Amino acid sequence: MRVPERSIAGTGLFALDVILRLDGSAASPALGGSAGNVLAILGALGWSSTPVGVIGDDAAARTIFSDFERVGADVRHLRRSCKGSTPVVFQHQLDSSETTHRFSFACPACGTRRRPWWDEEHWLVDHAETLPAARVFYLDRPTHLGIKLAERYARQGTVVVFEPSAIGDDAALFARALKTAGIVKYSDERLDGLRSFDLSPGTVEIQTRGAQGLRFRISQAQRSWSYLSAFRLPYVHDTAGAGDWCTAGLLFEMFNQSNAPSNSEAMLARGLAFGQALSTLNCMTEGARGLLATWSADRIVQAARELANQRLQADSASVHHHHEYHLSELADDIGQQARSGSSRANGFDCCAPF
Repeated sequence: MRVPERSIAGTGLFALDVILRLDGSAASPALGGSAGNVLAILGALGWSSTPVGVIGDDAAARTIFSDFERVGADVRHLRRSCKGSTPVVFQHQLDSSETTHRFSFACPACGTRRRPWWDEEHWLVDHAETLPAARVFYLDRPTHLGIKLAERYARQGTVVVFEPSAIGDDAALFARALKTAGIVKYSDERLDGLRSFDLSPGTVEIQTRGAQGLRFRISQAQRSWSYLSAFRLPYVHDTAGAGDWCTAGLLFEMFNQSNAPSNSEAMLARGLAFGQALSTLNCMTEGARGLLATWSADRIVQAARELANQRLQADSASVHHHHEYHLSELADDIGQQARSGSSRANGFDCCAPF
């Protein structure tokens, strides 16, 4: 079976994001969750995208399906079930110079919590043979479905990307996910490292470090890390989705260079610099995928590639910040576009309509 050159399947958190602004208004609800964002971003940038999972059969699910369909995703393997509600994540914007937001599953009006649930995932495991082939398989948490599918895709030669936010309740399942993954990416704010776990030889380990940028290495046997400093933003509007853009950018650029990319340090540095550039641009918009509502896909890729090339030409291993004049120009353009096409805002009442 021929595998599309740029294709991704993935499972994990598919949720409805509701941004609650400082003035009490709410932006239009949209698809969210790490898995949702990564697959939607790559779909918008021209990849074949296949979300796999179970969500509710409700209004929130309809929005999620609509957002995926808008970027051309194959939603045949995203199953709706009336046995549970689609997760809703409330993003509370904060008036802080250090943290732009906080997340909560609790409705601020009625207190209802609509958390993720995985009770019916066995149905998808049983139908795994019907899933399309893909170059990349993505999972953002160690669920039984995610592990089963990751192992199946890995046997086909697919690059498995595991991006956990926590070890979870089952350390053995977490360890199994690590052994399957070819790329493991995590935040130092969530996990301080993977020293207690064994990664497969050749696995790429990426640790993001907030304002300090990120570091990466190829296999734990390589004791030394390579560093990429963060871009210095002219201003920060919203950091939600920053890590998802970085992951999507890494994959986009790696497979742009080669259909079967080798894990060379130079290739990883280029891909991660491109991902950091995308992340930086999105931080100047509202929401996890605000950049897609501001610029066309071609404009996004062009700007990010220009920034990444400047960074790599300057000093890809520097631990110091770089303030690019070109980034300031791009920031001005983003600000103008965002003001002219700002998302709808309504006073927030209750989560019931979702």
